[in-house]
Amino acid sequence: MRWVWVFLAVVAGALIGARLLQDPGYVLVRAGSWVFESSIAAGVIAALGIALVVFTLGAGLRYLMTSLGMYGRWRSGRQHTKSHDLWQRVIKDAGAGNWPAAAGKLAAAPIPPERQLEALLIRARGLWQQEDDKELAVLLANARADSPELLNDLILAIAGWQLSNGRARSALAHLSQIPEADRSSSRWAGLYAWGCIELTQWDSLRRHWPALEKSSVLKDDAFRAQMPLLRAGKAMADSEIGDNVKDGWRTGLKNLPKKWRSDANTLGLWAGLLMKSGLDETAFELLDHGLSKDWQPTLLRQFGRLSQPAVVGRAIEAANSWLKNRADDAELLLALGRLLNTNKQQEQARQYLLRAVQVLGLTAGESPNPQELEGLILTELGRSGIVQ
Repeated sequence: MRWVWVFLAVVAGALIGARLLQDPGYVLVRAGSWVFESSIAAGVIAALGIALVVFTLGAGLRYLMTSLGMYGRWRSGRQHTKSHDLWQRVIKDAGAGNWPAAAGKLAAAPIPPERQLEALLIRARGLWQQEDDKELAVLLANARADSPELLNDLILAIAGWQLSNGRARSALAHLSQIPEADRSSSRWAGLYAWGCIELTQWDSLRRHWPALEKSSVLKDDAFRAQMPLLRAGKAMADSEIGDNVKDGWRTGLKNLPKKWRSDANTLGLWAGLLMKSGLDETAFELLDHGLSKDWQPTLLRQFGRLSQPAVVGRAIEAANSWLKNRADDAELLLALGRLLNTNKQQEQARQYLLRAVQVLGLTAGESPNPQELEGLILTELGRSGIVQ
């Protein structure tokens, strides 16, 4: 094909040259004290000659370098440098949370084999950020056809993003696409358990737990942040809860490893799962037990979220009894204000919440996050009608 273009250029040059011979004109080039003057035809011929010499020298040099292996190394090094610069720009966009931009930079770039999984994950994250489920499905289909060895890692990453965003049903649907033979990894086991907890599928979680322990999920740093939730879910699944069962939650508590029985985050999440299942009575008993062992703000905040009428009255009585010895506890005042608001006692709620604001101003240094606590109190005051 290249020689066709050379032939056409020669023909065009001949036609143009013939035309110029009829009307030669002239060209004048001045550079400092150097002056070049000739007819246009001669100038064109000289330019073509110089270009031919440069091309010949370049081709000869490249042939020589290729023969010595230098050209291949130079080209490889240049491609490596370009690839490195590209990935630096991609990482910069990804670090800034601009995943679509990062994916766009990869669209027209050659991806080395060792970077294929990274590229797939970046493109998937970009589509996830744009909420483009259709294109995400296309990406999965292409990966299944072109890179089946990378498909499981891609599915696990997408499922993790969905669980973090509250889309547990979609996450479990994706996890079900992984073949049974490939479900022995700790990532699959942990994500599946997480999905069961989010969807309150306690029987499924109970059956799955031996596989979760076998795959060492409970020792995997990747699930460190979800560990309280996983423990709370297991306690929920082990609880003997029903109309004819008294204190059934104690079974779940007993089955927890000793160090988790007093963990406020775990107990607080467990209480939240109980409330989510409409078991406020059991949640009240669990929180009351936990607070009697260790007075923790996390448990107090969950205590203030009790909402069933039959339980709220008891919770208000308990909070008032605690207040006798903890009058300067802003977290307790917030919990009591929430419960009174829920019980339609806005006027009393305002009194306790305003008192919580005053106490927080005096004891802000004692709270781990006074700004957050202040925001919660003001939000609750809005519910009681004092802050618009």
